[in-house]
Amino acid sequence: MKAKSWILVIVAALLLILGLASHRQSQERLKEVNWEELSKPFAGKEEVLESGNPSQRIAVLKVEGTIADTGNSSSLQGPGYRHQEVLDQIADLKEDDSVKALLLVVDSPGGTTYHSQELYRALKDLKDDRQLPIYVSMGSMAASGGYMISMAGDKIFADNNTTTGSIGVIMSSLNVKDFMDEHGFKMEVYKSGDQKDMGSPFKDASDEEKKIFDGLIKESYDEFVRIVADGRGMEEDQVRKLADGRVYSGKQAKDNGLIDEMGYQADALAALKKDQSLEEAEVVDVTPKASEMDSILGLFSKSLDLKSVIPNWESIQGQALHQNTPQAYYLYGGV
Repeated sequence: MKAKSWILVIVAALLLILGLASHRQSQERLKEVNWEELSKPFAGKEEVLESGNPSQRIAVLKVEGTIADTGNSSSLQGPGYRHQEVLDQIADLKEDDSVKALLLVVDSPGGTTYHSQELYRALKDLKDDRQLPIYVSMGSMAASGGYMISMAGDKIFADNNTTTGSIGVIMSSLNVKDFMDEHGFKMEVYKSGDQKDMGSPFKDASDEEKKIFDGLIKESYDEFVRIVADGRGMEEDQVRKLADGRVYSGKQAKDNGLIDEMGYQADALAALKKDQSLEEAEVVDVTPKASEMDSILGLFSKSLDLKSVIPNWESIQGQALHQNTPQAYYLYGGV
């Protein structure tokens, strides 16, 4: 059996064990389903949170979970962060003149460098294109890529119990060489150049590979520093002193100039209304939501409830889909 096949067998066995353990839990969840809602073909795009003037609206957009496009927009993935749908929603806000401000609610440990930057730039483009005020409310966590996207905001709120910061880049690669040696496996590789198999889990990384990956990480790190410096009005050298990957509490972040105010979502919304003279505005949640059917199908594909068992499961899922290809992350907690 090939080495890759052995790895898949081990992973499949682990998932099977976890699946059997959680089967009863999934059955209980199915009993709680509102089956009448299944007759509704689509979930609404907007939810009115506070009634008010519909010609002057405040949009609330929530980013919750790992910022990565792992196919969560498909029905079989169920509810969760839906990257492409969030980008589509931001594009819609560009065309909606009734929206006068955006409250961005962030509860995320970050995600891939690609998708974190993509989301940040979409928010920044929205802000610049519409001259739209954006206030940010950090939840329990707005770290790494979650902190990056917050840099699109004009004012950032966090609680002292918020975990934020983690300004940095991380990349990892599975190494099963010792396992293969122990069990007599050997991978034959035919390649066009010395570095074509860099990052392979079937061999130790060479010094040249490490140098190449270090260069990639530095590029992503430097871009993160520039984004923070621009968003917070700080010098890059000042940001670098804070950007060694560590996390900060809300108070520590405020003391270091990484956020503006202490407070919860309600405080951020109240400040946004007052500062922008939008006290009579209608407040609408525009976060893309799973339909009831998505939620039901999600019970079958996520009966393991791995997101509650394994930290950063979405990023791990993304790595599995890419066959453990090394990928850079703006992510707190490691990969």
